[in-house]
Amino acid sequence: MLETANNGHQRSAWYWTAGFLLVGYFCMGRSFAYWGIPPLHLFIGEIVLGCFLFWGPVSARGRWPWVAANSLSLRRYKQLLQASIAFGVLQVLRGILLGHPVLSAVRDLAFNYYAIYFFLGVWVASSDPEFLPKLLRVAAWANGVYGILYILALSRLTWFFPGVSQEVIPVPILGQPMFSGAILLGLLSVEKSLRAVWPPVLLNAAVLIGMVTRGEWLAFGVGLFTWALLTRNFGRVVLGGLTVLLLLGGMYLTGFEMEAPEGRGGTISATDLVGRVLAPLDKDLAADYTSDAQMHEETAAFRTLWWIAIWDSAHGSVSRALFGHGYGFPLGDLVPYLHGEFIRTPHNVFFYALGYTGWIGVVIFGLLLAEIARLSWRVYRKDGQPFAVVFWVTMVTYSLFTAFYEAPYGAIPFFVVTGSACMPALYTERRASSLIPGPLNHTRPLKPLPDATG
Repeated sequence: MLETANNGHQRSAWYWTAGFLLVGYFCMGRSFAYWGIPPLHLFIGEIVLGCFLFWGPVSARGRWPWVAANSLSLRRYKQLLQASIAFGVLQVLRGILLGHPVLSAVRDLAFNYYAIYFFLGVWVASSDPEFLPKLLRVAAWANGVYGILYILALSRLTWFFPGVSQEVIPVPILGQPMFSGAILLGLLSVEKSLRAVWPPVLLNAAVLIGMVTRGEWLAFGVGLFTWALLTRNFGRVVLGGLTVLLLLGGMYLTGFEMEAPEGRGGTISATDLVGRVLAPLDKDLAADYTSDAQMHEETAAFRTLWWIAIWDSAHGSVSRALFGHGYGFPLGDLVPYLHGEFIRTPHNVFFYALGYTGWIGVVIFGLLLAEIARLSWRVYRKDGQPFAVVFWVTMVTYSLFTAFYEAPYGAIPFFVVTGSACMPALYTERRASSLIPGPLNHTRPLKPLPDATG
């Protein structure tokens, strides 16, 4: 049997590196992404990726990323990744020729190369089939405890990274958690009984509510509905819904109210939570529940108007419709209230791709995500394990309302987790076991979800 790495030390180092990255991004989001040397624009995501490519784990057939990329089971993914990176390089050159800032144009290429992290996910899962269940349990405790502390106190600390470009708003050293919903869905998918993990479940549910992020609430709801459809287990969904209603009812009856985390705006209370949800739909109705209805409605309008401007600008000519504005273009200048502001993402992956890369870029990236969806579906059909599909649906939904695939704190955990979750599908592909070395020849998939409601 061929080994993934030549020695246990190398395997252990990369195994723990992957786990550290995921827990860091899960808990601290954007702030964790700034670990590194900010004045040199050298950050942890790029440092780890470079080390993985050139000094990563070695198998008997060569360095792992390159061996895995040449396997038959990942050939389609590799081809789409190559097309995405090549098109991204074209957009960098095009942006520079159009006079856009060189540094901004080069930085935007990350949207295309973060997908390489998928191979790290495959590797850690092939080294340990229980990697994802272990990770989810550790992340649940870490995110739950840190998230509660962040809501109560840490978000109000004025500690910022030194050396960050003046064009960027100050980056707090302690960032906000943004994967609480994904962690909850992960526990729901891999745990036989939620009774065994009820403390971190409650903690993460509290963080999910307390961070008052509507996009994450919606993504969690879509993911939960997807999980119910795949497992035909609506009992847990009903139980979860009743739990939320009881929690909101308890907050309402006790008059619980506290200031939302710094930067989130408003307050945390039963009525304010309802008002936040209603504001984008009916501001007047939302005003019956929260005094911040106008602020919540303006946040949604702020992005919607920007998305419309990106759509109109992209279709202003045939060349822009096909190729976009090119990397480095100041998308914020398309609306008067952002003119001159350094803001590179409209918090929607579709409009990000359309604005910078046009419909060709949208299609290429869409096909890359579709290939991951195909592998995720294959895992579900083979083993009955829904997590890969549920995570994919949840995160794609989330990416329509926040910076995600264009940001390291969204893209890197997505590709590492999906690579790990899709690994069981790879060794069932035609000739996969003979082309991907090491533990792929004997790896066990995640255990299928039990029928018990738990």
